[in-house]
Amino acid sequence: MKKCTLLLALLLSHISYSQTEIDQILKIGIENAQIFSKDYFASAGESLVNTVSNGWYNSAKTKKLWHFEAGVVGNLSFVREEKQSFIMHTAEYTDLTFRNGQNSQSVGNALGHNQENIVVVFNQGTPAEVEVVLPNGIGDSETNSLPSGFIQGSLGLIKSTEIKIRFLPKIKAVQDAEIQLYGVAFQHEFTDWVFPLKRWPVHLSALLGYTNVKGFYEINEDSGILGTDKEVRLNTNSWLLTSIVSTKFPAFNIYAGLGYYFGSSNADVLGTYQILNGPLMSQTITDPISVKSKTKGVKASIGAKVKFGIFNANLDYTLQNYNNISLGLNFGW
Repeated sequence: MKKCTLLLALLLSHISYSQTEIDQILKIGIENAQIFSKDYFASAGESLVNTVSNGWYNSAKTKKLWHFEAGVVGNLSFVREEKQSFIMHTAEYTDLTFRNGQNSQSVGNALGHNQENIVVVFNQGTPAEVEVVLPNGIGDSETNSLPSGFIQGSLGLIKSTEIKIRFLPKIKAVQDAEIQLYGVAFQHEFTDWVFPLKRWPVHLSALLGYTNVKGFYEINEDSGILGTDKEVRLNTNSWLLTSIVSTKFPAFNIYAGLGYYFGSSNADVLGTYQILNGPLMSQTITDPISVKSKTKGVKASIGAKVKFGIFNANLDYTLQNYNNISLGLNFGW
């Protein structure tokens, strides 16, 4: 059964299957489902903020007035093992226990995978007892890397300033899932501020960038929960403030950056749901789950750029919460 395809679609990867739809969690009650969903979606939100904060620059030198560059950017972020699961404590939930009797257990999140079914029981030992198999992650195994990609362009403005735009139109990435991305950044070069800096063998600049990613996934009717307009929406905002330095050679240059990223991600389970068992039995609920996660941190990047006439290519590696490789292929002058 398809589950949480939205998160994978947002990261431009492959559709996959698992045992339980996320809406099955509603059987354990709204409050319990909200607590679970916050931990379940947390790493996915963090990873999106991290990965789309990359790929904004390939040089500290800004373009001259009306000079431009356009191309495609691809990112690949790496997910550490500890980001693929969370510890679920039954003490944080109401009338919920593990079927195996444990009080706490490591559970796969949206980027992880449970090696075997993990079953929780609501109202154990009562006539209203309900069993739910916890949802797996977005793949058949742990997600160790997360790719993303988009179109990006830049244009030189006045006063050593450059504007950058990135865009991915709303597209159907996989069955039942759509995504879109847009972003804008401004880069300003400081090399021209002080005359002695012009004699330095490097360019110096700073960049402020913003990226928004939205995704929409229609929950399959085969999930076992009746309802209408059932979908998951994910809305991620990512900001980057960074310094940049690069060499001044004609064809091949090294560039590096040291900056600060921050952002948030909202995951919402929307629609109308008719619950047949559990604490919400015989009730109809609307837009039952909404969780928000925030993340921030320092990042350091180093890369190289090579130029062939009006074409250029760059590759860089970034140390951050989710380390990242970026590749850019561009043309312009």
